[in-house]
Amino acid sequence: MKILMLPLDERPCNYFYPQIMPRAGYELLLPPKEIMGDKKRAGDAAKIAEWLLDSVSCADACILSLDTLVYGGIVPSRLHALPPEELFLRADLIKTLREKNPRMQFYVFGLIMRCPDYSLSDEEPDYYDLCGREIHLFGRYTHLQKLGKLTEEDKEDFERVKQKTAPYIGDYLARRDKNLSVLEHCLGFVKDGTVDYFVVPQDDAAVYGFTSMDQMRIRSFLKENSLHLRTAMYPSADDTGLILLGRAVARLSGVSPKIFVHYASTKAEAVVPWFEDRALGETVKYHILAVGGRQVYSLPEADVVLCVNMGSGMYREDDPAYVQAYDVERNLGEFVNFLGYALESGKVVAVGDVAACNGSDGELLRLLGKEDLLLKIHSYAGWNTSSNTLGTAVCAAVLYLLGRDDAGRISFLLHRYYEDMAYMGFVRQDVTAHFLPPRGLDYFHADGEEGEVARAVKEGIVRYMQENFPSLAALVKDVHIRMPWRRMFETEVKLELK
Repeated sequence: MKILMLPLDERPCNYFYPQIMPRAGYELLLPPKEIMGDKKRAGDAAKIAEWLLDSVSCADACILSLDTLVYGGIVPSRLHALPPEELFLRADLIKTLREKNPRMQFYVFGLIMRCPDYSLSDEEPDYYDLCGREIHLFGRYTHLQKLGKLTEEDKEDFERVKQKTAPYIGDYLARRDKNLSVLEHCLGFVKDGTVDYFVVPQDDAAVYGFTSMDQMRIRSFLKENSLHLRTAMYPSADDTGLILLGRAVARLSGVSPKIFVHYASTKAEAVVPWFEDRALGETVKYHILAVGGRQVYSLPEADVVLCVNMGSGMYREDDPAYVQAYDVERNLGEFVNFLGYALESGKVVAVGDVAACNGSDGELLRLLGKEDLLLKIHSYAGWNTSSNTLGTAVCAAVLYLLGRDDAGRISFLLHRYYEDMAYMGFVRQDVTAHFLPPRGLDYFHADGEEGEVARAVKEGIVRYMQENFPSLAALVKDVHIRMPWRRMFETEVKLELK
């Protein structure tokens, strides 16, 4: 099987993770790295189109990021000043690709543009430094006003927000509207059969605001055309290419994986994770549907068991509510016990570690280590948002189910422990607090991709794993670190295994 993938951008989660997934009888074709973008610099639209046209004829499946095709990447989609006619011209390449290869499975995903609630232009237009928080509130108040839920206090603050955002809100809203029009246009390709399956990820979603209003506009189209089984719209972004990779391999293999879900708390399904807009249990259903699977409700009928580590809410450890949510209303002992039973029953076991945001739950991993389960499970993820974690864990589990690639399984597990636990769970905070300030650096400004910061990160990760997980560290010959967007939020961890 040959699978053609145009990723969401050039970051490791979108470009590197698909390359190190367990193998299942497929060849993955990715565009050359040099034609992809670099954070705010858009990818080369002409060369990306040329690569797709040259490569598509041999593909059994094509997974295509609409944001990369049209705007040059996820961040450029929030910055561009392209005219609508150029955007639609680029989007219509989708029809040409289908005409060149009518037999392939064709999956497309296009994001609803996010609207973060803080004033920082790291991934947004420059004016977001001045009034990003207010732009977010503009959307929230507009939405509440439409629903008749705006309080007197909100009305007063809305006037302040309007004044502060006045020089910029026109530019911001015009871009949102153009992007949404392109998305609606391309969803028509599902209706006419050009595209087999379309995912609309919601990046950093919220219950009220611009993203929620945009979602309702898109959802009206899906309802009018009864596209519920050929589309999915749920909180996601950087894991969407992975979940569609799992779907492509499953469909081409003639398999619809049956997935049983087990939570660490009876209240976990109802939790609305940070940066998302709905209960965890509903998002899990979307991941299972999007990967081409079916959720089942008994262990014996399952191919894959997805163990979701979540308490009755998401809190930081210094929050007084932490104890109730994580220690009282979550049962890690039972969770790990069941996980072991599922392994003994011959099931493929995936762990979606979503108890904390943007990093592993150290308590869970220490317990798994003590029970000698870290390398016996089949997939694990604990990075970034809850949905990013779930999509990654589900994809790796489905690919292992289909290919039984134990070398790839072990490699991907080690990559996740080194990145999600060592870096995101500990080293990132330590380097940010102690290494950056004396050098005049900060969280959003490292000294390049492979400078002193990258070396400090490597030393910290290696030391952490040797001290805390020596049996895993013993399997790793060397660690290579790169800071792809020259900041601390993410890193690229590449392991050389012994």
